[in-house]
Amino acid sequence: MDDLLDLVADAGSSWIRDEVYWSEVEQRKGRFDFPPEYDDYLAAAQDRGIHVLLILDFGNALYSSAEKTAPATETEREAFARYCREVVRRYRPYGVRHFEIWNEPNASTFWKPQPNPENYARLLETAYRSCKDVDPDSVVIGCSTAGTDIEFIRRVLAAGGGRFMDAVSFHPYCQPSAPEERFLSDISRLKALLPDKPLWITEFGYPSYAGASGVSEEMQANYLVRAFLLAASSPAVERMFWYDLQNDGDDPAEGEFNFGLLRTDKTPKPSYRAFATMASLVGDFPPAQLRTIGDTYILTFEGRDDPLAAVWRSGGTDIQGLPCSNGLYRVVGRDGESSSIEVYEEVLQLTVSEKPIYVVREGRA
Repeated sequence: MDDLLDLVADAGSSWIRDEVYWSEVEQRKGRFDFPPEYDDYLAAAQDRGIHVLLILDFGNALYSSAEKTAPATETEREAFARYCREVVRRYRPYGVRHFEIWNEPNASTFWKPQPNPENYARLLETAYRSCKDVDPDSVVIGCSTAGTDIEFIRRVLAAGGGRFMDAVSFHPYCQPSAPEERFLSDISRLKALLPDKPLWITEFGYPSYAGASGVSEEMQANYLVRAFLLAASSPAVERMFWYDLQNDGDDPAEGEFNFGLLRTDKTPKPSYRAFATMASLVGDFPPAQLRTIGDTYILTFEGRDDPLAAVWRSGGTDIQGLPCSNGLYRVVGRDGESSSIEVYEEVLQLTVSEKPIYVVREGRA
């Protein structure tokens, strides 16, 4: 775990998302036993300055028929409330202040026997009150939908769930399509539904494999950067997480095994290097402005000492003139390679492709 957390920090990521299963910490009714390795893990993240978003999930067979069966009665919800309180109390000293309630409750894989937004709203209220009882400054994040499930979220809101979340989360996967095809429209649709709530994209990714929903490792790296940059262009998006850090298996034909930035032996894919380069230049979602010229996207970041722009195309290659004042600029490739260019006529000519590049001002003529 230390090796993986070092790789997280080295990539420039200041957040991770993980979970502590209810069924693992309460294996006897009313008794909570937290494995010491959880404490060690969260302490190690804290030591590295890494914030943790902790998911509170899933069911518990002590109270319902199976682990993925959602709490549906008042007794079951009261038991879930005790679990929430114990987790918040246990991990507050490790700097854990952000909690997401369940994972993808709109999917029958995770909310059995079938999704029920009204029951989820009741559980959200239970969890919200429990977390705030222990730590009034805790941040409770709700919905966590598979995809951008507007209808599910609308029904959660209609059942009163909006009062019991500080932010709303969703997982706008769109593989193998490029993120430009619907990423921003998904964000806009959700923001229209919840104009006063910050949006957290707590899962997004592409599997690098040869199946129908897969992409190449090179394209995974391109899409990662472009998706994060698109998210940075929306003031509504407060946080975004990539799914996931490390491949879950070694079978190249299994999509679920190949979402990682790292292979199972911890060697980096191109997406890891691309993430690290982006993080070193862009930082943590500073204000940005997006404009498009045909298939070319130009994202400029404001409020920085050194002007920065990210440029890419959704398809093909083209020469693009980037208006800029005269001076010395550094053009940084997706993976960190760079070259310096002097601008004399207030236009920087760039060869732009699906592989994002960055332009940084270095000095004045």
